[in-house]
Amino acid sequence: MTGPPGAGKTTRCAEEVLSSARGVVIPMDDLRLWVRSGLADSVPWTDETKRQFTLAEEGAFRLALVYLGAGFDVWIDHCRNLPRWENVLDSFARELAEVEVRKLLVLPALEVNLAQNASRTNKDFDPAVLVATIEGTYARYEADLPGVQGWEIVGR
Repeated sequence: MTGPPGAGKTTRCAEEVLSSARGVVIPMDDLRLWVRSGLADSVPWTDETKRQFTLAEEGAFRLALVYLGAGFDVWIDHCRNLPRWENVLDSFARELAEVEVRKLLVLPALEVNLAQNASRTNKDFDPAVLVATIEGTYARYEADLPGVQGWEIVGR
């Protein structure tokens, strides 16, 4: 599951997992915080940020495979552009061949997204710092949609 910051991914994952007898949510933000020294912030985006996100994505998918193998349904909660998601899915294509993969893009109207972000209380920083990131990622999702297949858009 992906979408801009503040779009409602975490809320949607919490709702989706309740429909499963055994479900686990892997929140990428939490996984990234496993880095205790040298964590690269996502704002501003740097080469080190990209490297750490790539490591976290690979780790999240490997962890997802462990839970899938034990009979759990898995949701990955992560804000990343659609081509990057496609690349990660492609890199695990063999392991996911027998798995139903549901690709969800949480993309409410930009005004709704910004309002949701402004009212968030689940972050330990001022969510206003994400406004430019939300506007940029929102535009990127809109631009990327025609070039990718199979994404279900929710939240509109």
